[in-house]
Amino acid sequence: MERNFIILEYDVEQYPFQEMLCKQVFKVPRLEHLHVVWKKQNKREELNYKDNLVLRKLMQRLPDESLFYKIYHKWIANILAPHYANKISYSAHPKMRVHLAGTGTVSDFHRDVDVTKRQDQINCYLPFTDVFESSTLWCQKSYNSTEYNPINLKYGQALLWDGGWLKHGTYENSTNNTRVSCDFRFHAKVPEKVKSPWRDVLSGRKVQSVTKDE
Repeated sequence: MERNFIILEYDVEQYPFQEMLCKQVFKVPRLEHLHVVWKKQNKREELNYKDNLVLRKLMQRLPDESLFYKIYHKWIANILAPHYANKISYSAHPKMRVHLAGTGTVSDFHRDVDVTKRQDQINCYLPFTDVFESSTLWCQKSYNSTEYNPINLKYGQALLWDGGWLKHGTYENSTNNTRVSCDFRFHAKVPEKVKSPWRDVLSGRKVQSVTKDE
């Protein structure tokens, strides 16, 4: 990947997001097979966008004192923040995502900056399952490119990237893999203390204009 994409690696035993979600939220043996269990519970062979929303709400309703948020904030403090002088401002409540196998797109293609108007934020994509092909997010290969690539990651990896200026979205999930993930934005409070390659995530931008909300 280019310098605008950095993959973080972490120990899933120390930060057991998947185990926690399987046992305490979705009650399934394997998170990537959530669609199989959901079909059986609802006695349906076809799932749709609304099913993704229903399951996502289970994550969104987790209280601040839940195990998920204890793991999340610990992950931020120990895995992410040290690369940014241990001084960052980040989303206390990340965006929760579920993209069930066999369901259509869950996100139209867009640039975050067109909505947030924030120029200083870095995106972090943190999946709790392996994500690949049409079960993951697709992103512009480079600024102003018409070519899009899937962001393929393993559970135990996270991606730092410029989702503010790189257009991204999803396609129909035609794999047999359900994606469960979260994503959030952050910025360094003392950017002058951040070293390469961490300071380079937003460095590939060219002069562009921020459009109106879509």
